[in-house]
Amino acid sequence: MSERELELAERYAELRLQCALQRRVVATEVANVGARFVSIDRFAIMARSAVLQPRVLLAGIVALMAFGRVRAFGTIGRAFLLLTAARRLWRVAKLL
Repeated sequence: MSERELELAERYAELRLQCALQRRVVATEVANVGARFVSIDRFAIMARSAVLQPRVLLAGIVALMAFGRVRAFGTIGRAFLLLTAARRLWRVAKLL
């Protein structure tokens, strides 16, 4: 082999070693990130299974309607009252 071929073979071997080391570092980091998310995944699975039960959904809706002072419900309630008042006013205007 020529001197140039030996240089290229050495460079190729160095690059392969460098790639192997980088793959190992990346694999370690991915494993660390995955380990951090294990508890979050468990919590999400438990919350999802609990929330999707019909009794829990119904209890949440009832609690929102009974105790919630959410703007959306307030706005919907006011709109419903205004619509009802407008209908009554329209009926009275038709009678006159």
